[in-house]
Amino acid sequence: MTMTRTTVYLSQDAKRRLSTAAQRRHRSEAELIRDAIDQLLADEPQRPRPNPPQLDLDPAVIDNLDEHLSSGFGADGLEGASWHS
Repeated sequence: MTMTRTTVYLSQDAKRRLSTAAQRRHRSEAELIRDAIDQLLADEPQRPRPNPPQLDLDPAVIDNLDEHLSSGFGADGLEGASWHS
């Protein structure tokens, strides 16, 4: 697992209690913080992955894609468009 370093600001009381808990459990403060974050995030929904629609295109369209696209711009293609300068 790759780790990323971050900074967390704690109140003096929280830092003292964390240090005491780490000593009592014979673990590092960082381990306790990571465990607490993992426990918190276990209840959070994971970010959904994108689910793009499946395209069911006619193979004849795919084979002649350039022709189909250029037909929308007229015989001259983009150069014949009135907005083209």
